Amino acid sequence: MAELQAIICGMINRRSLVAALAAISMLFWAALDATAQSYPQRPVRLIVPAPAGGPTDVPGRLIADGLSGLFSQRFVVENRVGAGGLVAGEFVARSEPNGYTLLYANTSVLAVNPALQGTNMPYDPATAFAPIGFVSNSPQLLVANPKVPYRSVQELVAWAKSNPGRLNFATAGVGTLPHLTYELFKMETGIQALNVPYAGGAPALTAVIAGQADVLFDLVRTRVKSGEVRALAITGTSRDAELPGIPTLAESGYPAVTSTSGTGIVAPAGILREIVALLNSKLNELIERPETQGKMRSFGLVPKSGPPEEFGAWAAQERQRWARVVKQSGAKAE
Repeated sequence: MAELQAIICGMINRRSLVAALAAISMLFWAALDATAQSYPQRPVRLIVPAPAGGPTDVPGRLIADGLSGLFSQRFVVENRVGAGGLVAGEFVARSEPNGYTLLYANTSVLAVNPALQGTNMPYDPATAFAPIGFVSNSPQLLVANPKVPYRSVQELVAWAKSNPGRLNFATAGVGTLPHLTYELFKMETGIQALNVPYAGGAPALTAVIAGQADVLFDLVRTRVKSGEVRALAITGTSRDAELPGIPTLAESGYPAVTSTSGTGIVAPAGILREIVALLNSKLNELIERPETQGKMRSFGLVPKSGPPEEFGAWAAQERQRWARVVKQSGAKAE
């Protein structure tokens, strides 16, 4: 009889434990759901890995302002500059995955830096971030100071080969997409040139306009239209509808020199899937607005929306692509 009572008590205790665990689980998931539904309850920081006023910062602020309106909560841009985006990337990678610190990421942060830094990377973008969604995916322009003697890619290559080591390429910093596009161009054309890294796209462009550097790759359509720089080619697979007279690098004889500057938003890994879904939905709504698309195109960007998985898959492909370029070109992080 005593043994039977012990068995019955054990069964009751186990049932109580199972019921308690089930109740705790329900409360846990309900709390997470409530957290996602009430997000955001305070301002959200959008970290931009470039200086204020440059071709990365300006669209970043457009996105922050748009999300502020859609969420009725402030999204505040915070510029963290240095090491081609490494400073900003590491800061976000080490932040709490609660949705209140996001990164306006680009090809440099997600793909170029890992390719150049290798085992010296302070974080792994493949595991440190959760993709939220695309903002844009745009080809760069190869532009020159209007006073240089060459007006086409062929003339530029011929001049550089006749004047080895004298061509100065301004880049937005070591570890940026313009830096590796320059390395790819140098490798494919066989020219000797000097990389002159600046602390972002804005000072690099200013240097070319001022004649302190000769050429650069970047998103500078408005400066081409104003005549401040001369466009020689575009790095996309087709011509730009707004600049139809500018040939592609493939048309100029270098089909292997293609690159696009992708941008989007990522969060620290571990963020709630419900918050990711909410952010992605609002981001896509913002990108698909005609007024947003018009402003982005005026910045020289090609707007793009889509699910988080698409942005994540694109970033993975870009990492593989630029790792091959670094290996073949011998490009260095210094």
